[in-house]
Amino acid sequence: MYDDDFGGPYVSPERTRATRMFPARSRASGRGFVIAKLRAGAAWRQLIFESDLERKCLLVLLSQKAVVNIWDQPPQITYRNKAGKPTFHTFDFLVTLEDGKRIAIAVKPDGLVERNGFNQEFALIKAQTTKQFADDALLVTNSSFSAAEVRNAELLHMFRQAEDVEADAAVHQIFRGMNCERSLGHVVAATGLNGRAFRAGFKAIFDGIVLTDMSVPVTEASMLSIPEVR
Repeated sequence: MYDDDFGGPYVSPERTRATRMFPARSRASGRGFVIAKLRAGAAWRQLIFESDLERKCLLVLLSQKAVVNIWDQPPQITYRNKAGKPTFHTFDFLVTLEDGKRIAIAVKPDGLVERNGFNQEFALIKAQTTKQFADDALLVTNSSFSAAEVRNAELLHMFRQAEDVEADAAVHQIFRGMNCERSLGHVVAATGLNGRAFRAGFKAIFDGIVLTDMSVPVTEASMLSIPEVR
């Protein structure tokens, strides 16, 4: 069977690399997975999440140009808790950046962190995470990213699901002729490709080909500029 959007035979994505799988049903979480193609590999792969907050964190990570690989539910580590007892912890994601640095990420809701004092427990986890496992560890909560960042990341993930070489080439041609700021809507109109050009321009922003303010939702009104050559 052939898929017209991908221009070739359908290839199933690789399965998640997660070392810990969640129960099939739970009243307390919103588990699922996304399919993504990471820079560290040529194939599409499943990446799992256990909650909506983890989903949002995962999509924001996937939108970051510096991220080349993500290991969902990597191998657990052992640390001593405040009572000195050996305890296990599984990070939600282990992220590899393009400079080779690895960041272990724990995702917890703000309310849970405050009620359970997890920030204190996380300080122990972080201090005892070996450099062989990760160069740094981060605690991500609801406050770690804005609604605009999540919205942009969700759209980017959706737009990346199918390639459109013609639209990409058309918007890049417009960018090469830009000598001042132009709105994304102006670029879209110049190509005559409507939504296809919007998707291509949107992806180009996150690829670093053009710049705009990404602290707010990216729309056709977003002003684009060409990065300075250094």
